[in-house]
Amino acid sequence: MSPLIEGRLPGRVRPELYHLRLTVVPEERRFEGEVTIEIQVTEPTDAVTLHALELEVSQATGGRKEAALPARVSADPPSETITLHFPEAIPAGPAALQLRFSGKLNRQLRGLYEAQAGGETYAFTQFEATDARRMFPSFDEPGLKARFRLTVTIPAHLTALSNMPVVDQKADGKTKTVAFDETPVMSTYLLALAVARLESKEIEVAGTRVALWTVPGQLHLGDFALKVTSAVLPLLNDYFDLPYPYPKLDLVSVPDFAMGAMENWGAIFFRDSRLLLDETLASTGTQRGVANVITHEIVHQWFGNLVTMAWWDDLWLNEAFATWLAVKIVDQWRPEWNSWVEFQQEKQIPLGVDGLQSTRPIQAKVTSAAQIEEMFDALTYEKGAACLRMIEQFLGEEAFRKGIRDYMKAHQYKNTASSDLWTALEAASGQPVSAIAKDWFTQPGFPLISLEASESQFRNLTVEQRRFFAAGRAVGEASPLLWSVPFTLKYEDDTGLQTHRVLLKNRVTPVPLPGNGAVRWVYGNAEERGFFRTEYNRPLRDALQPIATTALSAPERIGFLNHLWALSVSGDLSIVTFMEMLVRFKGDATRVVVEAAAGYFETLSNQLVMPKDRPKFQALVKEFFEPVWKEVGWDPAPAEDDERRLTRAAALWAMGALAQDEEILSELPRRWTRYQAKPTSIDPTLTTPLVRLTARTDGGSGFDRFVQKFKTAATPEDRDRYLLALADFAKPDLARKLLEFSLSEEVRSQDVWKPVRYLLANPTAQEEAWNFIKARWQPLRQKGGSVGAMRIIQGTRALWRDAWYQEIEVFFNDPANRVAAAERALAQTLEFMQIGIRFKERQLIPLSRWLQERGSGTKPLIRQF
Repeated sequence: MSPLIEGRLPGRVRPELYHLRLTVVPEERRFEGEVTIEIQVTEPTDAVTLHALELEVSQATGGRKEAALPARVSADPPSETITLHFPEAIPAGPAALQLRFSGKLNRQLRGLYEAQAGGETYAFTQFEATDARRMFPSFDEPGLKARFRLTVTIPAHLTALSNMPVVDQKADGKTKTVAFDETPVMSTYLLALAVARLESKEIEVAGTRVALWTVPGQLHLGDFALKVTSAVLPLLNDYFDLPYPYPKLDLVSVPDFAMGAMENWGAIFFRDSRLLLDETLASTGTQRGVANVITHEIVHQWFGNLVTMAWWDDLWLNEAFATWLAVKIVDQWRPEWNSWVEFQQEKQIPLGVDGLQSTRPIQAKVTSAAQIEEMFDALTYEKGAACLRMIEQFLGEEAFRKGIRDYMKAHQYKNTASSDLWTALEAASGQPVSAIAKDWFTQPGFPLISLEASESQFRNLTVEQRRFFAAGRAVGEASPLLWSVPFTLKYEDDTGLQTHRVLLKNRVTPVPLPGNGAVRWVYGNAEERGFFRTEYNRPLRDALQPIATTALSAPERIGFLNHLWALSVSGDLSIVTFMEMLVRFKGDATRVVVEAAAGYFETLSNQLVMPKDRPKFQALVKEFFEPVWKEVGWDPAPAEDDERRLTRAAALWAMGALAQDEEILSELPRRWTRYQAKPTSIDPTLTTPLVRLTARTDGGSGFDRFVQKFKTAATPEDRDRYLLALADFAKPDLARKLLEFSLSEEVRSQDVWKPVRYLLANPTAQEEAWNFIKARWQPLRQKGGSVGAMRIIQGTRALWRDAWYQEIEVFFNDPANRVAAAERALAQTLEFMQIGIRFKERQLIPLSRWLQERGSGTKPLIRQF
């Protein structure tokens, strides 16, 4: 019987201070140590349960300091715990536990694991969510905060880093012992240790010592990260009205890392591609990505580290908040990046997941390590962030920030639940935040808001909500769920553009619009700040169509298109209606519109366009993007902004890969040759589409050359670029070659899933990729760990065939192939596949007919909804 209650330790013992001594021998892939845990016993007990996994515990004692008792140790692997059994009860009050243990550095990128760089073996930690227990016996729950005193013995030529500054260091021949200062109270998952050959560069920002650390030879790629930190750390000090609470801030590049980054307090660990870049050669997309990740992790130093959720059901308190505030702070620093517009574009990912029947609430019950790991998804991060933004916009930025500041000051160094945040925001704003938030954070899904008006009168609207399901309207009509929806309408009347706010609480709400005179058009989600989809009856939609490309803002334009797309996927709207609206955006050079349109055309190209329709489809794509391409061209103008550069990259890919424009394809070899001779000869943001198009049109002769470029890449961005491009060589034998290469030592564990997932998305290689997964699942799973395995499973959602669906369902549900942390991901993947298969069945012929009839003088039939 498990000693845990709903996945949590018994509450009779609380840790206060860990005295942890480790010896780490990276080249031998092992470690050993001893830990003394000062505890408070709340009631007498003769058994203490704590977490330990894949550790050999050789000795354990416990009790009052003056009367330590030997303990018999029993293990319960399913619950990842050990229990210390004592011959008599330890009385209530202060006591201590002492344990000696040893373990092996694993290759799963979790706990204390091995990483290779420069021919050497190093050791790094990744403890979130439940992997501190893999390095030392501990009370490994976020609500059981304690202080830590860490001392580590390592090879003398390596550097040891942890959360706090070094207070003592002693050499002893080939080893040295490093002692770190005592931490403030914090959760186990935030403890960090790096043992590696490292170089550093240090600056001071707003009174905080900031250091960037890399393996040898990469330090020059860290200047941009320091620039970002110099800008955002003071802005965060100001936002929280609470200075950065730690004596130092290390930014550490880890050569093999499962996550993008980890917010260890005072020692943030990063995947190298999320920290390091060459500013002269880095694309603007990579610069933005690095800036967002760095800012996200620094936000955590307050929200998550200083104030921590009590249990993993409130993980969103960490991740949603950090996602939202990172966008806000980066936008404050670099407003020309239009971060909020990009945020609206990325919101389509959680909207897609949350439209599934297999979705979950943001705040969801979890009782096992596998369920906790599943919480790190688009719902926790992006949906949570979108809902926070929706609430902030409803309350007002000043009231929202006051509530956050009050919350932080009241709960610093403590643990909280969602209700604590809502209470603080209610007090600051006077609004019913708890009632609104309850609907959005504890219910699955989101509403579809339907707007109706008569043919001649838009001033009086009828607004109805029902739960949206990507599988179609019939499913949603059966749902009883309702939301309190902060709803802002945008409309135009005789006095110009207007907005009107209302809180929708009922299934049907009459909404009279203030003002006088005729209302010309209405948009149902001003600036797309609400987390829901909208639809319009025929008169309102007809009024929107001619003005959408000019009167709507960029977030509204991409939102309007995406809602139409989602309704066509669900079968509630004909693909023809979507296409007729999409082509109205021809020539719109707004970056996010160009990127969104390219994405829709690529999905249609990969999944729905029949061979006989390919010429007409390519002509349509060329017609759509050619005006933009003629405007931006191959070469940037002097002082050109980043948005235009990103527009160029999206247009090049669409014109080359989808339209297969002869002029662009004939120019590719010359541009490629110039780039090889002089990398600065091309706009860095254009490099990825150039490299990928070169691979796609190569015929296969350049595959080995691209492999070599991957191996010798000078920057993380270049390495990832060539790994992606290798999946563009459109031959089955080369796909097999790449898949085998992914399991070699040349491809890091953190990246093993990438070639597999890229090939699953490539129609010419899907069958090879799926066959390889079936044949080599165990080594793929072993190398990539649970994170890599989950991403490969998610990649199979692109396989829109009934036969594949059945194979995938059987294969990953087989106990031999099952990944416990990917159960929900598998359910969602299977649902995405079914939705795609049904979408293809419904819309293949209407799309074909529309393509054939378009321009022929025959008007396509449009099925209304």
